[in-house]
Amino acid sequence: MIPIVTYIGLSIGGLLGGAPITETTLGWPGLGRYAVGRFLQYDYPVVMGLIMVTAVLILLANLFTDILYTIIDPRVSL
Repeated sequence: MIPIVTYIGLSIGGLLGGAPITETTLGWPGLGRYAVGRFLQYDYPVVMGLIMVTAVLILLANLFTDILYTIIDPRVSL
């Protein structure tokens, strides 16, 4: 189970990082497309805010992965 949890935890960052490309290419509304639009209009405070939100989401995913490690394997401690 640990390799599966590791893969899922690490793939969340890739999913969030690929959102602007996917949303812009397919025309889906979302934060990625919004970030690209704001970046092209030189609205840097909004882009920095969206980058901070993305960073916090990735950190929370890593924390959740570490907590799952302790639940799955009792030998691992925080």
